[in-house]
This record gives sequence, structure tokens and C-alpha cells, in this order.
Amino acid sequence: MKITAEVLRDLAEPSNVAVHSNAELAGDVGIAAADDDKQREEKELDQLRRKPGLEPIPAKDLGRLAQLTPWDVLHSFGRAITLARRGAGRGLAEHWGCLKYNQALTGNADSFMALSAEGKETAEYYKALQSGELGTGFALALATRLLSRRYPNHFVSIVPADTALRAGWALTSRDSGPKSGYRYRPQFFAEVWRPGEPSRVFPIACKGNHSGLSASHTQLASASAHVEAVHIGAWDETPCLVFSTELPLDGPLRFTPWRRVEREVGWTLRSAFLITRWKTRTCIPASSHPRKTTSPRSPNPAIM
Repeated sequence: MKITAEVLRDLAEPSNVAVHSNAELAGDVGIAAADDDKQREEKELDQLRRKPGLEPIPAKDLGRLAQLTPWDVLHSFGRAITLARRGAGRGLAEHWGCLKYNQALTGNADSFMALSAEGKETAEYYKALQSGELGTGFALALATRLLSRRYPNHFVSIVPADTALRAGWALTSRDSGPKSGYRYRPQFFAEVWRPGEPSRVFPIACKGNHSGLSASHTQLASASAHVEAVHIGAWDETPCLVFSTELPLDGPLRFTPWRRVEREVGWTLRSAFLITRWKTRTCIPASSHPRKTTSPRSPNPAIM
């Protein structure tokens, strides 16, 4: 059993991160998506829309990620769930989100981050939860770092997508408002902003697994359907980020990120489209934005 000082020191120890994002990724994910579409067709399920134009993140951007500490990952996860309707004790939820994995990761400046001995000994029925939550933490830590470097001198805010979408849609039978009838949607939105300028909003879908690269391909194919469910501003111009995190028991953690870049610079959050079950689009105007914007672009009319 480690003493408190040792645990705190380990949490602040930076480690290298292993990232897999290259030109072959699109082909592998495309094969996984085609397999899933075929299975859905055989089961007579609705065909999924998937985000077109996804591409690997350039090596020059990945090289800047350098290192992460376990604190970076756990704080990213803890902050992300404080508004996720996990009960009234949001502060406690944030604290517990960090605390339960405080000895699950290991590494140092000369090695890649990996699961620690304690992280590997997680009970079997908790492994899906572990991979999902740590996958979320890694994805949001990397997303925040990528966007901060792409847009220097801007703030990056992470908001659970359900929290934001409930302002205009009924996501469950208990909610009031128009129902989308479509269960796919991103898990988070990343808002890149600074006072006096329009915001940029990136839907994010993130998943994790204990299996390997083939499982990540399947997860990315699924994630591409999640991020396609929400369009902000003009149709089919919404950038996004999708992630899959592998947490193997016999090697370093590996992140597989994918992205859709903006088609133009300077768009602002003015309206949002949510795909419905019947392949239609519903639009609601964005609520009054708390930050001043300049010269907002008029959105296209809603297509009902």
C-alpha cells in the first residue's frame, strides 16, 4: 500500500503518450463501418449516417502533445462529469471521478503511460466502466490540448452534450420538448472561445477498450455516427473530434484520434440541427450566448 505522499507524487509524474493516427486509419475504419452497416441491414435496422471527411491528425500536431500526467487525465474526466446529471452533489462527483483511479495509471518521463498493477486488477465487471471513463479522460485531455494549441489565447470549455441539447430537445421520455427519436449523439461539446469573438464548437465522441486496434476501428466507426448526429450552423460544416483509447494489460495505453476540420474560419454558434429517426433535420436557435459575438453569420433555414 502506497503512502499518500507517494501517490500524489506519482499523479504528477509526466509520461509519454502513444498515439496512432495515420492515413491507413481511414481505410481500416471504413472497413469496420461497412461491416457494421451490413450487420444492421441483415437485422433490418435503420442505416446510420456517419460523419464524412474524417481524417487523421497531422504528425506535427500530434508531436506537440508530448506528455500527460495522470492528474491531467483524471481532472479532465472529473470536470467533464460535474454537469452530467449525476446527482445534486456535483463537486462530490468530480472528486470521486478523480479519486477512484488515483492509482490506476503509471509511467514516467522515460516511458509510455500504462495501466498500473492496481489498474490491471480491476474486477471483470468494472472493466467496461474503467475503459469508458479513462477513455473519456484521455480523450478530453488530448482534445483540450489539441484545441488550445490550434487556437492560442483562447479558452477551451468542455460540456456534456446531453446537458446542452436538453435546452432544445427531449432526450428521454421524462423530458419535455421536441423528441429526436435518434439515440446517437456526441458525448461532449468543446467550445473554443474568447471574449468579443464568435465561438467554435466541436462535437466529441470518445470510447475506450481493453482489446486492441481492431476494437478501436469499430469504436471509431460508431463514434463517426455519434458526431454526425449534431450539426451546428450551416449543414455539414461542423468540425469534430473522435477518439478511441486502448488500455491493454500488457503494454502502453494507445490513443487513436480522428478529426473533421472546419471548412471555414470564424463560424459562430447560432443554430443547431439534430438528426431525427426519419432522416430529417430539426433546428432550434441557440439560446442567448453569454459572450459578446461580432458579425454573426445568418444560419440557413431549418429543414423540417
